[in-house]
Amino acid sequence: MTIWLKNNKILLFLVIFCTVFFSIYAYFNLLVMAPKNDFLGGRDAIKFSSPDETANYFWIKRLAQGQSLYYFEELNGIGTNLIHLRAMNTVEGKVTPGSFIGMIIIYGSLAKIFTPAIIPFLTPFFSILGLIFFYLLINKLFNHKSVALISAVLLSFFPAWLYYSARGLYHNILFISLLIVGIYVLFLSLEDIKDIRDIKDIKYPQYLKYLQYPFSGFLIGLSIITRASEIVWLAFSILFIFIFKFKKIHWLGFILFLCGLWLPILILLYYNQILYGAFISAGYKAIVPEGGIGAAIKSGILFQMLISPFGFDPKSILINAYNYLIQFLPYWSIPTILGGLLFITLPEKILKINYKKRISYTIFCLLLIAYCLLFYGSWQFADRIDEQTLSLGTSYLRYWLPIYILALPFLAILIYNLSRVPLLIGTRDPDKSRTYESVTKILLSSVIIILLAMPSFNLVYRQTDESLFLLKNLSESRIKSRLINQKIKPDEVAVIYRQADKIFFPERARIITDLVVPADYQAVARLAELKNIYYYTFAPPATVEFISRRDFEQYGLKIVAGEKLLGSDWLYKIIRE
Repeated sequence: MTIWLKNNKILLFLVIFCTVFFSIYAYFNLLVMAPKNDFLGGRDAIKFSSPDETANYFWIKRLAQGQSLYYFEELNGIGTNLIHLRAMNTVEGKVTPGSFIGMIIIYGSLAKIFTPAIIPFLTPFFSILGLIFFYLLINKLFNHKSVALISAVLLSFFPAWLYYSARGLYHNILFISLLIVGIYVLFLSLEDIKDIRDIKDIKYPQYLKYLQYPFSGFLIGLSIITRASEIVWLAFSILFIFIFKFKKIHWLGFILFLCGLWLPILILLYYNQILYGAFISAGYKAIVPEGGIGAAIKSGILFQMLISPFGFDPKSILINAYNYLIQFLPYWSIPTILGGLLFITLPEKILKINYKKRISYTIFCLLLIAYCLLFYGSWQFADRIDEQTLSLGTSYLRYWLPIYILALPFLAILIYNLSRVPLLIGTRDPDKSRTYESVTKILLSSVIIILLAMPSFNLVYRQTDESLFLLKNLSESRIKSRLINQKIKPDEVAVIYRQADKIFFPERARIITDLVVPADYQAVARLAELKNIYYYTFAPPATVEFISRRDFEQYGLKIVAGEKLLGSDWLYKIIRE
């Protein structure tokens, strides 16, 4: 037993460490989904702080309960498809998911098997799975357990990872974790399978090893359907691995890999056809125009969607890169840059990592950074009402998570080498054991990691109005939801400001968040002939009176009878004049 513990001490530490962080991640998911929740018998509905989480939870529960991933809203005919949550879509009369459906399929299937009560624990589980396999992957790449372990520990409390592990109904943690596990298993496949010329020569243990190829493909396929927008750099990454390991590819295994990869994609295509009427489509919008792939290529639409869907603005790219890769987390970014310089320049004798591997990894990182900056960097995402540029909940922290994760080994290199400095500059005492040196390095590394962890935990838990402990907004949302449910019947319609949709849905699903063109106001006028229409806003009465005159009265509508609900929110009625 003692020998086993000695040989597996890092793995044992990781299991204990990940158990602690699983508890942390799960605690914050339970704060949102467990108190007074609808699957443990409470009266209050679950409320989230974003429409994406609201929609994902709604669809996951529907799938777990054996229902379809769409429903019909009968008023959308005369309402010209205005009635739906922001994070949902309307397609030919059906209200469908408005985002990638991979997580909905995966979590919904697991919840159907085990019970919806596991939903709060799924992202924490996949998060710690990602931590463990991130350690295994970095160790596999660099053959350096200390750097791999430090990298995994850093990932556990990196602000974006910590934040979205605790807000478990975003796609990003599941996507990254599946990808990390899939790539690690792929590396195992490429290293373990011997060159077998004939299928008859495969012995029993080799059959087990051949399962690694389709399993890795299956996991990577699941990651693709979780965030299909990342398919270009994912394909590039897999190609990069196969080129790097070309001599070790066994072609039967490669075919099995493609079969495993194709299975989740086939499931996605099936759902796409049912939900959106096209195999190559997504909740956000159809990927391919009516003319098909050929028309998309000729028009340049396909290139734009795969490379720069938000346009190309070099100035915005540079500003966003500086804001979110350097300025927002300087206590991470600056040491990481220093670690990257050490990673490239230190001699192999000191760093103990093969120089060719370092160059290959650095080139891959630079290419991925360039692509992610080009893909997302030209756009300004309006994630907040006040449109604050730098914020914890910004989309950039999620979208550029692969960049942050790939850079963690650079920071780990810096921490590891700083922990060795006292031993290198001091006089080596032969009487001091290797255990003493190991303990010294562990203590110094731990001190540096703790100094890095303290501001990270503070940012994620308390520092901003988006931090995890500041759940007052969710409490207010539940109170507002109860008040609204008393005022508005389930079959009535409400025109609301965009950020309020998560308060109304799903108890009051007939909500309109966007009135843009004259046809939208005409649709509201038609709806007012059939149903009571309410107007929910945070604007003061004088502003609402002005909005009524400017936008509604020309279509025979008027906003009247305002009633203050809670805080700055008011509920009015829209009537026909």
